[in-house]
Parts: sequence; structure tokens; C-alpha cells
Amino acid sequence: MVPRFEKRVRAFAADISGLIIIFILTAFGLANIDDSIRSYIQAAILILTFFILVIFPQLTKAGQTFGKRLQKIKVVNMDGSNPSKFKLIGREIFKYFFSIATFGLYSVVAFFTLSEKHVSRTIHDYVFKTKVIDLDTSVQNVRMNETLQTKTMKETRLK
Repeated sequence: MVPRFEKRVRAFAADISGLIIIFILTAFGLANIDDSIRSYIQAAILILTFFILVIFPQLTKAGQTFGKRLQKIKVVNMDGSNPSKFKLIGREIFKYFFSIATFGLYSVVAFFTLSEKHVSRTIHDYVFKTKVIDLDTSVQNVRMNETLQTKTMKETRLK
């Protein structure tokens, strides 16, 4: 099942919020440290946090970061199989690199160009040949997805 737009945004927000909190804490919490080494310590803390929050979950729980687990969505290959850990890590690094390099503009463009008709894919999904699926099969979630679909979307749904 294709996850709703809101689920993907909430999953990304949960993932990025941990990084932002650590960024703020390191920016303001290390004021008493010598200026010559403060930037190195800040960079080390941010890289370690990125590894713990984004990369490590890809190594342990394939296809699901903390935010994706909360929203019950998962990254899979186009055929539905589990992608390699290398592909998942590359996808996440690509997504965060371009989000940071464009000051968040990539995230906005990627999520608003999200294709929800048949498969849930953003720019980084097209690059890495992946899609995101919804693991929540509860009646309420299925009903919500069906009410949001237009008649054309229901008629052209891929089985």
C-alpha cells in the first residue's frame, strides 16, 4: 500500500528533529570550550549523531529509520524486495546532503514532487530505484487511504 504524503513528512520530521536538537545544543551548549577546538568538537558530535540516528538504523533495521518505524513505513526496491544496506545508506546520505546543501529547498521540492498515484517516490527514490510502502494494514489506515484517492486513482491502481 502507498503511504500518504503526511506519513512521509512526519517520518522525515521525526528523523531530522533529532539532528536539529543536537545541532542547537552543540551550537549553544559548548560556549565554555576553547574556540580553537570548539568547531572540531561540534563537527564530531554532529557526525556521530548523524551516524546514530540515520546510518545505524539502516544497518540494523533495513529500510526503517526511527521516523519510518513510528509511521509504519519502509523503503523497498521497486519489486518489493529489501534493498541492500549500501543502497539505503547512499539514499539517506544523498537526501540529507542535498537538503543541507540547498538549505532545505531540496526537501521541499522532493516532497512536493512526490508521486502518490501508484508508488510513493521522491527524487532520491528515483535515483536509487526505491519506493516507500505502508506497513500499517489496520482497517482505519486502509479506509483513510481509500477515501483520499480520487476515482481515477482507484481505477488505475496497480495490483
